[in-house]
Amino acid sequence: MRSLVLALVLTLVGSQHLNYQPDFSENKVYTFDYESTVLSGLPEKGLGRAGIRIRSKVEISGIGPKLCLIRIHSIEAAEYNGVWPTSSFSRSLKLAQVLTGQLSNPIKFEYSHGHVGNLMAPDSVSDDGLNIYRGVLNVLELSIKKMQHSYSLQEAGIEGICNTTYAIQEKKRANLVYVTKSKDLNSCEEKVQMVTGSAYTQPCQTCQQRNKNSRATATYNYKIKYTRNEAVITQADVEEIHQFSPFNEITGGNAIVEARQKLALTDVQKHMAEVPPKEFQNRGSLRYQFGSELLQLPVHLFRIKDVESQIEESLQELVETTSEKLPSDAPAKALKLLHLFRAANEENYESVWKQFSSRPVYRRYILDIIPAVASHRALRFLRHKMEKQELTNWEAAQMVLVALHSSPPTQDVMEEATLIVKKHCPRSPTILGKFCYLSYASLCHKQCSSSDSCSECLQLLHGFAGEALSKANTEEISLALKALGNVGHPASIKHIKKFLPVYAASASDLPLKVHATAVIALKNIGKKDPKMVQAITLEIFLNHKIHPRLRMLAAVVLLETKPGLPILMTLADAVLKEPSMQVASFIYSHLRALGRSTAPDLQVTASACRMAIRLLSPKFDRSGYQFSKVFRFSVFDEFLMSGLAAKYLVLNNAGSLIPTMAMSQLRTHFLGRVADPLEVGITIEGLQEMFAKGYSPDRDWETDYNFKEILKKLSDWKAFSSDKPFASGYLKMFGQELFFGGLDKNAIQNALQVWYGPDEKIPSIKRIISSLQSGVGRQWTKALLSSEIRRIVPTCAGFPTETSFYYSSITKLAGNMQAQITPSPKSDFRLTELLNANIRLRSKMSLSMAKEMTFVMGINTHMIQAGLEARTKMNAHVPVNVVAAVQMKEKNIKIEIPPCKDETGVITVRSKTFAVTRNIGDLPANKMTPVLLPEAVPDIMKMSFDSNSAPGEIDNIRDRQSAEDVSSGDSLSFGHSSSQKEPFVQSMCSNASTFGFQACIERRSIHAAFIKNVPFYYLVGEHALTVTLKPVYTGAPIEKIQVTIQAGDQAPTKMVRLVTFEDPAAQVSSSKAVLKRVKKILDNAYDQGTRKSRSSSSSASSTSGSAESTTSSPSSSDSDNRASQGDTQINLRTRQSKVKEKKFYPFGDSSGSSSSKSSSSSSSSSSSSSKSSSSSGGGSSSKSSSSSKSSSKSSSSSKDRSSKSSSSSKDSSSKSSSSSSSSSNTGSSKSSSSKASGMKHKAKKQSKTTSFPQASAAEGERSVHEQKHKTQSSSSSSRSTSSGISSSSESGVVSHRHSKYDTQAGLKHDKSQFNSHSSYDTSAQREYHLPKVYQLRFKSAQVHWHPGQKMASSSSSSSSESGSSNSSSSGSRSSHSRGSSSSRRSHHSNQGENSEHRSRRSHKSRGVSSDHSRGSGQTRERNFLGDIIPPGITIVAQAVRSDNRNEGYQATTYVRSDAAKVDVQLVVVQLAETNWKACADAVILPLKAQARLRWGKECRDYRIAAMATTGQMARKPAVQLKVQWGNLPSWIKKTSTALMRYVPGAALVLGFSEAHQRNPSHEFIVRAAATSPRTIDTVIKAPGVTLYYQALRMPFTLPLGPSPTYEAQDITVWNIFLKIVSQIAQEDQSTCEVSEGDFKTFDHMSHTYSFNKSCNLIVAQDCSQHPKFIITTRKVDSWSFSREVHINTTSANITICPAANSSLLVACNEEPVLSHSGVSEYEKDNVKIYKNGTTVIVEAPTHGLKNVAFDGVILKVTVASWMRGKTCGVCGNNDREKHNELLMPNHKLAHSCSAFVHSWALLEETCTGGCKLQRSYVKLDRNPTIDGEESTCYSVDPVLKCRKGCTPIEKASVKVGFHCFPKDAAVSLLEWQRSSDKKSASEDAVESVDADIECTCTGDCS
Repeated sequence: MRSLVLALVLTLVGSQHLNYQPDFSENKVYTFDYESTVLSGLPEKGLGRAGIRIRSKVEISGIGPKLCLIRIHSIEAAEYNGVWPTSSFSRSLKLAQVLTGQLSNPIKFEYSHGHVGNLMAPDSVSDDGLNIYRGVLNVLELSIKKMQHSYSLQEAGIEGICNTTYAIQEKKRANLVYVTKSKDLNSCEEKVQMVTGSAYTQPCQTCQQRNKNSRATATYNYKIKYTRNEAVITQADVEEIHQFSPFNEITGGNAIVEARQKLALTDVQKHMAEVPPKEFQNRGSLRYQFGSELLQLPVHLFRIKDVESQIEESLQELVETTSEKLPSDAPAKALKLLHLFRAANEENYESVWKQFSSRPVYRRYILDIIPAVASHRALRFLRHKMEKQELTNWEAAQMVLVALHSSPPTQDVMEEATLIVKKHCPRSPTILGKFCYLSYASLCHKQCSSSDSCSECLQLLHGFAGEALSKANTEEISLALKALGNVGHPASIKHIKKFLPVYAASASDLPLKVHATAVIALKNIGKKDPKMVQAITLEIFLNHKIHPRLRMLAAVVLLETKPGLPILMTLADAVLKEPSMQVASFIYSHLRALGRSTAPDLQVTASACRMAIRLLSPKFDRSGYQFSKVFRFSVFDEFLMSGLAAKYLVLNNAGSLIPTMAMSQLRTHFLGRVADPLEVGITIEGLQEMFAKGYSPDRDWETDYNFKEILKKLSDWKAFSSDKPFASGYLKMFGQELFFGGLDKNAIQNALQVWYGPDEKIPSIKRIISSLQSGVGRQWTKALLSSEIRRIVPTCAGFPTETSFYYSSITKLAGNMQAQITPSPKSDFRLTELLNANIRLRSKMSLSMAKEMTFVMGINTHMIQAGLEARTKMNAHVPVNVVAAVQMKEKNIKIEIPPCKDETGVITVRSKTFAVTRNIGDLPANKMTPVLLPEAVPDIMKMSFDSNSAPGEIDNIRDRQSAEDVSSGDSLSFGHSSSQKEPFVQSMCSNASTFGFQACIERRSIHAAFIKNVPFYYLVGEHALTVTLKPVYTGAPIEKIQVTIQAGDQAPTKMVRLVTFEDPAAQVSSSKAVLKRVKKILDNAYDQGTRKSRSSSSSASSTSGSAESTTSSPSSSDSDNRASQGDTQINLRTRQSKVKEKKFYPFGDSSGSSSSKSSSSSSSSSSSSSKSSSSSGGGSSSKSSSSSKSSSKSSSSSKDRSSKSSSSSKDSSSKSSSSSSSSSNTGSSKSSSSKASGMKHKAKKQSKTTSFPQASAAEGERSVHEQKHKTQSSSSSSRSTSSGISSSSESGVVSHRHSKYDTQAGLKHDKSQFNSHSSYDTSAQREYHLPKVYQLRFKSAQVHWHPGQKMASSSSSSSSESGSSNSSSSGSRSSHSRGSSSSRRSHHSNQGENSEHRSRRSHKSRGVSSDHSRGSGQTRERNFLGDIIPPGITIVAQAVRSDNRNEGYQATTYVRSDAAKVDVQLVVVQLAETNWKACADAVILPLKAQARLRWGKECRDYRIAAMATTGQMARKPAVQLKVQWGNLPSWIKKTSTALMRYVPGAALVLGFSEAHQRNPSHEFIVRAAATSPRTIDTVIKAPGVTLYYQALRMPFTLPLGPSPTYEAQDITVWNIFLKIVSQIAQEDQSTCEVSEGDFKTFDHMSHTYSFNKSCNLIVAQDCSQHPKFIITTRKVDSWSFSREVHINTTSANITICPAANSSLLVACNEEPVLSHSGVSEYEKDNVKIYKNGTTVIVEAPTHGLKNVAFDGVILKVTVASWMRGKTCGVCGNNDREKHNELLMPNHKLAHSCSAFVHSWALLEETCTGGCKLQRSYVKLDRNPTIDGEESTCYSVDPVLKCRKGCTPIEKASVKVGFHCFPKDAAVSLLEWQRSSDKKSASEDAVESVDADIECTCTGDCS
């Protein structure tokens, strides 16, 4: 036992001497074979890759204790560029020579126990060569722990200090240790990487947790041979993978960079290594050091020998290349020049500048390229040029902007930038000053983000802000605050607080725009210190004393910090108590918008916002658009891990429709980062007022009329604080403000001065016109490196791998312009005089753009480049060569354009992905292989199965591929169609051969998605898009293209071709065609009868829908031939009069339509399979095939009770289907057949009865239209009117049910209903269910206009919705004839079905008609207006040919406006004699408008019709727009089908709901019903989708009320739009009413209080700093109700007072006006006074008074819209806010209405006048207990009391605030009145006291 223990102890002691940690013994040389490989590409086989492989011998010698020498020799280099894995490496001797030169010198390194220490190398060893050494030594870095076999630690390496996991296995018998080391290169404490170009973006931590766009890992496998004394690495294999995923790393696809190393020990020799006799310097540790790759652009590789001469050559080449057109490689040449400038020094800069600065084109390129160098040398060059004043301010501003934004924040750069700002940047708000400070602040932001040492630049900007505040210079303060906002450092908070009113007392004197700028400056700071910013902004928001706009901006900044639930609930609670509706609406909409966000970084905030919204009432959402709101649209795709959000903020101040401030912001999520690419803000203050008044120089408001004397009579009157009128805006990109500017009042007035024409000369305008007359030629070129984003990380091999993106562009604008103006402008001309001159302008310009975007992933050093390279080139060239002649007096414009002679590429976009290898040693041998070669992709379908393959062959599968697989090229990619490998090519040309050219668009694409269907692979491959203009052979050469536009009386003279229409009747021989032709002839005969006779009769028949339909019902004429399978009976009765002529109506409704199946004597109607025909004599015959048939005959002697007509009719017979067999019991057709109304005319008078094929052009009774769908039938009924609006039956899945609003109307007809069926009770019960809004019927309103009358009668026709689920569309048309009877009755049937039961109801309605000397506009055929009137406008586009042949197009417009309607027609014809035409026509009626567009042969091939009608939905005013179409071109169908896919999603975002209904396939309906003056219910019915929105808010009040009386002047084509604009403008105006006992403010708040005493009361006044009007009123006598009104303006004093005869006397400036009976109007100095009956109206719009109306009792004041928030007085401040209505002159809110009215009383200084009151402070008559002490209280506001010597005879109670003192320390009332503290004293109590309102005085009143 003892021996066993002893043996174990000896074994343990012996094992402790074993050395696992590798080392290199002194005087030994270890020789290794080394191989390193770096490959870049996509992971799939068959795609291109690029990379390098280096093989060499590595000798490591121990030269001292812990010191070794490493030498690399026998280097072999090979490049890989081809398809992986079939291609092979190709040796590159020249690259091997380059690497040998880099690695020729050995280096020393410290090495102990497996750890590499410092590296020492001669200065001749470059950083790139030293990094290759580091790659070898990185393999030797090991941290082996003796007692552990698996452990993790932080280990230093070439990539930094990263998490490393070890696994150790030992084979003691062989003295071997196997070590596996794995590194997570994403988890490093000091990760070695260089990222540039993304400083203005923020990381999205939540996005990166879900998805890593960049991942890297490395695995090391070691084989260590150990002995008792040493351990040696005999073999090491390293594999490292870098993965880049632009989208979702799992489903989005990725690119990889693989690096491998192999180190194998081959020999160990004992001898002393030779150390070179060179001085070795310490060059750092194993950590990678960046070298040449920072200056090397990855898109170029070339030798730099003489940099200055190369710059000159490259610059000249760039200028010569871009002198004419911009080639696609121009941006690449600019990047090469940039690369050379980066390699140059300041001497080279100066030499190039001296040589080329005097040449404009060269100078521009130099000034564009040098700032993009982004180094301290470029900034020093810029500073020297600014010192020597060799740059203009604009050139300096551009260079400073680009240079400071592009430069990295190194110490040298910061020093140069600071010198530029201190010495050469003016602090004045010039363009150079703004660019300087804002760009310097952005550079400071980058420095503060990358390091903590940014105190110097912060100190400079803080000092600037302090100096600006001390000088109280508003412009400098704004610039300093915006600069601090760009920096976004928390250290600036205490400086920004000095400008906020809450934190600094002096800040309250600053303008509001300064406060707003200070709040916005906190936005970027909130990204770094959200807690502090949240505290500040929340405090500002909760302070109600601060301006609402400032509070809203504070809320914007607060919500940008992504606050948590507690803060958001605090915000929501504050909104519940918020007095300002502007603020409440803004916060509610902002919270709701954020709650809908799907971005990962906003999920917590969005959830909290949704919780906060639940606290708030939906009433905030119903606020109109005049209130502040936030609109936000966002989308985030998890599949792409990318998102986009757009936000639009509207900040309104006083409820005007024009917002005061608007901001728009765009935000993107991509690559795990968040960026704000664009933000634009606009602020407008007072502009509306200025433009309303036009150009009017300011006048001294105090000298004209002494308003101050009036305002002194008020108690502590204060003007509203308002800034001067201005318009300002700012532009931010990526969160950094680039520029801001504004137009102050002077600049705006100068602009208005130019337009309105001053008396003095305008040298600038004159100079421009003179130069245009002499000719102007300019050329402007701009080269810009817009983006340079790089991420560089080292690989284990010592080579850097780079992922970078470059975006460069060159833009060129060149051209010349010359103008001839007749007569030539004189020296004192006005700008408006040009409108009467003849101008001939010749212009030849071209806009060219060349852009290049390059994505690179792989190795990039100055020696070698190998990797993926994706290039996208975009080239655009837009030539403009135009000669235009404008003759304004003659209303003529002529434009001449040269013909297209050569093929011109307008836009060319090409994108291709390559595998690229370049090496500096052999530049001509660079290789670019397309990544995607479809024929090289292996085809799994053609791979053979080998059952005898050895297992070892699996390892070699990637190095083997059969020849047949490679050569076949015919492949099916992973089960998909083989065609996907083939390029996608799409070419489309729009041939305009008439003008000799064609526009072609060609798309060509082939991508790698057929290998793996992921988004990234769609980008890999080759894509091209070209848009070209090509000449077309036209026979004779085209000299020019000429466009002539002529308006007015001369329009007919420019017509080249007379517009005529031919009858399109075709010559056919078949019997059916002949029959149709006979029907058509008779139809035309009826049309002639219509024109010859204006008498009307009533016949009921159903007509089919034609292709020319403009009615509101869909047509189904295609089913006519299929309608009846049995015998078809057509009854054609000839008329007594012969058909003398045949007339074709090209703009007729139906008679001229070839697609119409209706005849003049009979018309067929078909919903699915029914046909009916009626005779012209009033008899009708219809036949329908159905399961049950009933027939009846009806004559004038019929016993039908419901048809009470005094007229007689002929026999009518019908066969129809009914839902119940009992429908034929009465012997009459009832609802199934049409009732013919009587006609009082006689046949012998030959007054013909006309049957109109269009229901919209018919009058009389409504016929019942039966429809048959297989075995179901449903009929739709409508109420017929004299106007003849037809009904539309819409079928849907949901059965139609009547609304409860229609139930009462339906019950009124119960008495007139007859033969009710047993199913009626069920139907009646169903009516009481409230239907959905999309199921409501629309009833169109009709206006009957009579030439001799002003009365309008209206009736309605209903559009019912069928409940049949089988009907795709059902349409009915009724043809009516007019009778002479003044009133008729007709039957109506509404028949609906569902799966359970059927119901049938009959309604009776009345139609009113009267005899007319001329037919209604709706009933007349719409003739071609060109036969009646000349065209109003003629446009001729003509190709002028050498053979003088007319080629081109002519468009003529005809407008006819009369008392009944407005008819507009547009006809486009070809100048060549063809029958192709395009016709557009529109008819505008009082309550209806319709339009059509038709084109093709005689305008007959294609059509689209639209009709807008007013009416009712559920007894609510409504409007309907119905669009119908027939045959359409295929491209329109495809486009509309594609767009309809996005409609449901877009509607959902907009708040619409979707219903399941089956709608007609050729019909689109939009209905809007006004549910309140501010809300509408909207229904949209499109093919395949029904959408509805209930209570949609409108921006203005709808004009609801009774229909107005329509006269001739009511309907013109021009005033309709003016009425809409006027309606919106009137909505933005406000009216106040003051009467005897009450008043209603501008904000519609009514108060009851009578102050009808002898003191003047301010009704309304302009409360701005410069008042423009004051309106007061007072009683004439205390015993009467008569009042007088005083209107004081800056130009007139107007008094209106009652006279003895109850009339009103008016005096202007104390002179009577309107005193004579014949004078009814007076106008002077922009003030107009006139009478309307007994009412006197005063208008002074330039003073802000729209009108003041006074009838002796009621005073109405209407102010202009730009007076929002600027008024005060009894009428309020006009800001649409309810909480601040009782605002007193001192801007305090009154505690009662009486106190409010008393505060606006104008008191007199003496008793001589009628007002004997004064304002006095009062003492509370009791001593309340305040804070536990008995107190004495005095009022803080004065109360009306009688003057001394007067006694009150009437009192009123008012509520006032009191300030209290302890009773023992109280001051006296007299002291309180004299004290100045009472204005700012707090209110301790609110009590009611008595105020005197009427006094009686003795003689000693004072």
